[in-house]
Amino acid sequence: MLLSAGLPLPDEVLVHGYLTVGGRKISKSGGTVVDPVDLVREFGVDAVRWWLLREVPRSGDADFTADRLVARADDELANGLGNLVQRVVSMVHRYRGGVVPDGGARELDAVCREAPAAVDAALAGFDFRRATGAVWRVVDEANRYVNRVRPWDLAKEGDPRLDAVLAGLVAACRTAGELLEPFLPDAAARVRRQCAGQPLPPPEPLFPRLR
Repeated sequence: MLLSAGLPLPDEVLVHGYLTVGGRKISKSGGTVVDPVDLVREFGVDAVRWWLLREVPRSGDADFTADRLVARADDELANGLGNLVQRVVSMVHRYRGGVVPDGGARELDAVCREAPAAVDAALAGFDFRRATGAVWRVVDEANRYVNRVRPWDLAKEGDPRLDAVLAGLVAACRTAGELLEPFLPDAAARVRRQCAGQPLPPPEPLFPRLR
């Protein structure tokens, strides 16, 4: 196809290592075949995609178990990103009537600015695990920021810093949603919808807990 289109042929081929199941080679006779359609039917496409992106290295083997898939999805998608977005949107509704204030949190600005270049650099090296790790740094930093700053205490005390805190958190959630699009397009769209508009939509769960 490339030759017929007059385009140059690739001079590099990247091949990932083996996928094993419970430490064993995939084999029909050995009973270690995993049907991806069945996985999606049981756990959802986001969870399956996320395991492949986060667990399979650029080189080297990766071992699959359903427990690992579930643990990764519950820990990062449901508890990490989903919980973050729901908490942030809920606080904006509770404390500011759903309207995102002006301003931003300097503590989160840096990680949000650095993340796109880190994702691009990882993708240029065909390293999906490192690319999604750069996205997840935004989520982790935002969750740590919530726990450290405790916006609910600022609201109780009438602290004027609350506006900047809420604005910075919404910006971090929006950044995570934008960066997530190449990897989990449906999930990214849900995150962006939840964080768009003035006022924001009512908070809703973004990812189901699998266990």
